[in-house]
Amino acid sequence: MNVAALLAMQALTTLGLAPAGPGLPSGWRLQRVPGVEPPAFRVTAEHVLRVEARGAAARAEYRLRRPLRPTSSGVISWRWRSETPLKQAKLRQRGRDDSPARVVVAFEGGRTIAYSWGNAEGRGEIFPSPGVATRVVIVLRRAEDADGSWHLERRDPFADYRRAFNNAPKAIVAISIGADTDVLKARTVAEVGELVWEGRAGPPP
Repeated sequence: MNVAALLAMQALTTLGLAPAGPGLPSGWRLQRVPGVEPPAFRVTAEHVLRVEARGAAARAEYRLRRPLRPTSSGVISWRWRSETPLKQAKLRQRGRDDSPARVVVAFEGGRTIAYSWGNAEGRGEIFPSPGVATRVVIVLRRAEDADGSWHLERRDPFADYRRAFNNAPKAIVAISIGADTDVLKARTVAEVGELVWEGRAGPPP
């Protein structure tokens, strides 16, 4: 990898530098679901965030030090894994839209994209969240992918915003990692690594 490529890569959170141990890394905060217990969060020795949910739901959110403007061109990359599929989940159906792992990108103005680990939905499906009016769900993985192996994702959030909301994208202000199993009352475990911005030359598409 050349110097220009290295300079274009930027960790978006503090996860890669966080010491191993229970709880959230420095600078992260818990976004709870009212009346629901949150999952257990832990930073592993590999500097990934482990999320274990037992009939629980919440997100760990990190607000960016500086908003990532849509004038930037690039992708957000991360790796994640799970070995606990939710085979009864239906992400399109309110009341059954549980997921072992989500990476949620928040934009100025309150809209969010939830990159989600689904069940039988097709990879790449995009649809409005049944429970959050300002959120769109993009399914990246299915239940069959929850085999314990790592999966690498690379997403252009600004292109996804245009596709999801049919509008010009706003700046990214926060990123969160979460899980929810409060409806199906299942136990899930997932691990999500550092989220990295991979910039590229030229204007956004």
